[in-house]
Amino acid sequence: MEKLDFQAIVDSKLKFHWNDHIAIFNDFEEVRNRNIAEVLVEGFLVAVVTHGQAQISVDDRTYQLTTGDVITCKPRNIFEKSMMSMDFNALLLFLSPEYVAQLSQMIRMEWTYSMFSTSHQIFHADELAVKRYRLYFDLLQNHLSCPDTPHKELRLRLLFASMAYDLHDLNKFQDEQLLRQTYSSGENILRQFMQHLHDPAQPYLNVNEYASLFNITPKYFSSVCKRLTGKTANQLISDEIVRSAQISLRDSSKSVKQIAALMGFKNQSHFGRFFRQQTGVSPQQYREGKTI
Repeated sequence: MEKLDFQAIVDSKLKFHWNDHIAIFNDFEEVRNRNIAEVLVEGFLVAVVTHGQAQISVDDRTYQLTTGDVITCKPRNIFEKSMMSMDFNALLLFLSPEYVAQLSQMIRMEWTYSMFSTSHQIFHADELAVKRYRLYFDLLQNHLSCPDTPHKELRLRLLFASMAYDLHDLNKFQDEQLLRQTYSSGENILRQFMQHLHDPAQPYLNVNEYASLFNITPKYFSSVCKRLTGKTANQLISDEIVRSAQISLRDSSKSVKQIAALMGFKNQSHFGRFFRQQTGVSPQQYREGKTI
């Protein structure tokens, strides 16, 4: 399995415009000539289809993409079995998790949550919106290529903020009530929780431990998650553990016992019961390609 991270971008020799946290790509001619079975994306990804059609599989689900489709995904997604028409092209934006965490400080909570909480999203943009995204990408490439100035980083962040609001509106959040720029206390808690939950350097905690981390009661913590996401805190934690475990199980270099320890389970049996309860199959069955 190949990985898409900044080192892979540098090594690929593809026509990326990039710095330490941002990479932009807009020419799929070379990609079509590369036989890549699976790619693990180690960052946030935004792609806008500008020409042609494609079929992609993301986390075992297959999608048909056409001109105007926009796909966003968070880190640790696996892309596989991709096929493209000869005229296919797309704008591709890759952001490091650290940079998205910084952007979240200046972009409203709802967009940040959707980026962190949802594995991937696909929605359709009209012709006018696609033209705007072309302009965003052109401006971002131009800023990445220009010499450093005192306000270069601020200009980049403001461009990303504008693009994020545009994507946010496109993704059905147009209620005027969501236009507030300040976070409620509950939104602040959820933002911190999501950033901690998706930080690979942090261990997975239980609901009580997360509540203690944020100096609130477990009951209030769960009510905040349920109100803002429709899922309990425990469901959000379980979803992320399962997704991370599924990715690890595809890596044949680690045993199920090692993965259980990596996920923070007491033993392999405890991990197996949890995984079967969540997915309907055992870890070994999932590794062998058996799914419900």
